[in-house]
Amino acid sequence: MVKMDLFDKFKIWALFICLIAQLGHGFYLPGSYPHKYGIGDVLSVKVNSLTSIDTEIPFSYYSLPFCQPQEGVKDSAENLGELLMGDRIENSPYRFKMYTNETEIFLCQTKPLSGEEFKVLKKRIDEMYQVNLILDNLPAIRYTRKEGFFLRWTGYPVGIKVQDVYYLFNHLKFNVLVHKYEDTNAARVMGTGDGAEVIPMVGKSGSEKPGYMVVGLRWSLVVFNTLLSH
Repeated sequence: MVKMDLFDKFKIWALFICLIAQLGHGFYLPGSYPHKYGIGDVLSVKVNSLTSIDTEIPFSYYSLPFCQPQEGVKDSAENLGELLMGDRIENSPYRFKMYTNETEIFLCQTKPLSGEEFKVLKKRIDEMYQVNLILDNLPAIRYTRKEGFFLRWTGYPVGIKVQDVYYLFNHLKFNVLVHKYEDTNAARVMGTGDGAEVIPMVGKSGSEKPGYMVVGLRWSLVVFNTLLSH
């Protein structure tokens, strides 16, 4: 009788799991909407948690002494997917302009680092922590070639240690990849499994001019500064 009860409970749980899987096959969690921008419109970059494949323990971006936005640090999660993933998404001082080249932008000058801040920065570099930036819900990526293979990296390292010297990556170059929409009534089809939905472009109301959509954010290292040596 006890064995039969356990088997019956197992069947009920199996049926429940199959039902949930079948329901999920035709639906998807609501996420981000594509945005349409005009030339010169401001593109605001967000920061996600610092992550490491070594420790797998995330830290807030502003747990390190990075430049902060003038309006103050604010939580900036936009959609349900970001909330369910548990990401710590916040605003940043990085600003771009759509379809506009800008060079030698001075972000900020931080105050002198304390002994404790030096210690934490060195620890995060040793633990291979990565900075994760987001532009229009797309992560910053880097492409490299190694041994004939084309590799894609998400984010960039906080810094690097060469022999006994630590270097901080604080001079960066970004390329914003965009797609031009000729049709002012352009829409995008999004869906998974059997479910699909036509989602209109989100842009400024009353604008009939064709716009651009962000399709990627690439970064490359320009120069780095010496942080500290033993």
